[in-house]
Amino acid sequence: MKKNNNDHYFEIADPFIDENEKLREPQIKGYFYVYEHFVIKKKTEDAIVVLPTGVGKTGLMGLLPYNICKGKALIITPQLTIKDTVLDSLDPDNPNSFWYKRGVFKDKKDTPVIIEYDKEMPEEVLEKADIIILNIHKLQSRLSSSPLNFLRKDYFDMIIIDEAHHSTANTWVETIDYFDEAKVVKLTGTPIRTDGVELAGKLVYRYKLSQAMAKGYVKSLRNFEYIPEQLYLTIDGDETKKYTIDELLEKGIRDDDWIRRSVAYSTECSRSVVKKSIELLIEKRRNSTVPHKIIAVACSIKHAEQIKQLYQNEGYNAEVIHSKQGKVIQDKIKKDIENDRIDVIINVAMLGEGYDHPYLSIGAIFRPFISQLPYEQFIGRVLRAIPDGEVTKADDNIADIIAHKNLDLFDLWRKYKREIDESEIIKHLQDENILTDDIEGPDLEIGPNNVIELGNVSEQGNGKLTGDAYLDTELIKKRKEEEQKEKEKIAELQKLLHIGAEQAKTIYDQTITKETNELKRPDKYFINKKRNLDIEIRDVIVPEIITKYGIDQFSTNLAESGLFDRPKYSWIKRQKNNGAMLAIYINTYLKDKIGGSRDTWETPDFERADKELKTIKDFIGRVLNENLQIE
Repeated sequence: MKKNNNDHYFEIADPFIDENEKLREPQIKGYFYVYEHFVIKKKTEDAIVVLPTGVGKTGLMGLLPYNICKGKALIITPQLTIKDTVLDSLDPDNPNSFWYKRGVFKDKKDTPVIIEYDKEMPEEVLEKADIIILNIHKLQSRLSSSPLNFLRKDYFDMIIIDEAHHSTANTWVETIDYFDEAKVVKLTGTPIRTDGVELAGKLVYRYKLSQAMAKGYVKSLRNFEYIPEQLYLTIDGDETKKYTIDELLEKGIRDDDWIRRSVAYSTECSRSVVKKSIELLIEKRRNSTVPHKIIAVACSIKHAEQIKQLYQNEGYNAEVIHSKQGKVIQDKIKKDIENDRIDVIINVAMLGEGYDHPYLSIGAIFRPFISQLPYEQFIGRVLRAIPDGEVTKADDNIADIIAHKNLDLFDLWRKYKREIDESEIIKHLQDENILTDDIEGPDLEIGPNNVIELGNVSEQGNGKLTGDAYLDTELIKKRKEEEQKEKEKIAELQKLLHIGAEQAKTIYDQTITKETNELKRPDKYFINKKRNLDIEIRDVIVPEIITKYGIDQFSTNLAESGLFDRPKYSWIKRQKNNGAMLAIYINTYLKDKIGGSRDTWETPDFERADKELKTIKDFIGRVLNENLQIE
């Protein structure tokens, strides 16, 4: 943290924004449109910025206070997952921080002081902060710990509201009314709301999903419907009479909602979608090194467990995540996702906004979505683009959505395509409405106290998939070209070798797969990976740092270097000397990144740790460059 508080930090700091090629177009333009609104035009009404998922909204939030804010800035998030994501991304003590990845600042000393608000936090800590981040629930004035009950009305000069479309409206209004001199910026990735009421303020900038796809900031998008050849339903357990959907509707026996629920809970229908989603996954992983995964959404916890079993029956590692699990379990599951130990993650009102993992490339829907907002937010989970350096084919950055046709979701998809492309969806935003944070809708658990009438559903014949692309992007065109080239090559092999299509396809795959050395002794390979990581830290990186920066290995003055400011690393200061501190710091960072102790790691975990060494080494160098007084 800065030793001296400076309320004018955002006015005198010099971030690299304009002409910064590492920043994305919507980040630079979003910043300058907000600057124009408040500084050039001197407007006082709230500024609204609309950005789709995955284009850099968190980074924009970090940029917004510069040359606009004349004091402290407050970032308000609507839920804890988003809060943690924003905090981690903007934390200058994070080696993967936005500031360094995007070249906004070179040195840690130039970055803002960022803290997470806590009711136990001493006032002097708050005073040192440039940006304070908190979740919306901490602002409720009925809580004695709420900042509204003890901070000055002019404490913040800028308030940034993240995911402004569904945060608790009353608390917003109360906060904005209290800090009534602050400049307010509202950011949202999902402008379409279910109640038709719009947010209050001036829409100053909007970046469309179609633009983001064209630029490659997010994955291109395709929607698939599984259509059974024939589908029959029974009523009240009477298996002697089977109805088609048309018969049920035409005779008024049951309505659309009953049909959707019955299909959602049908094991047979779910199994069909499971198998088709796996086919999409196999195709996406074919001839690719990208660890593509499926994210699925279910009606309830019990329903999710049933879907999990269906995937496991097909030989895929699947897991369920939901709000009733403890934080330790949730964190472990997230680590397993991030470190590619899971093929399929089934969520129930959990992995919504704020959760971003680029390898979630297939979205499998097993629940009926009635309204647009939760449908879009689920699709948003597969939009995060895979970095260019990891992509091996066009299909890697094309996300696929799949659902059973009789969940009746195509209208939502069509509306999503149409409305997200309209530039004037939001014009007049009003805060008078009350929204809910339960964006995924109610848990549809069936139990003794929550009885939902369902019909038995059966399918006959061979079902098929129909697809529809969101936008005919360059990636979609390239994918079609690759498919045509592949078909021609396979046809040539069939003709040349007089073999069938499947055998020719296998040979084709073998010819383009990268050569790899067969592991004759995987046990020795594993041991060597572990030993090499230890040697790299102990015998290479730590001595190199000590020598380069003239550090006394046996002193303890690195405790004040700034490396151990984050709470999770502060205990390292108590180690016996600088060499031990550096080694333990690197090892702790890797354990936090990979998850679990070294003893539980497998070979791929050590390979991922190898890749992280450069990131943490560069970060240590950046911090120590600011502390050359270390002797």
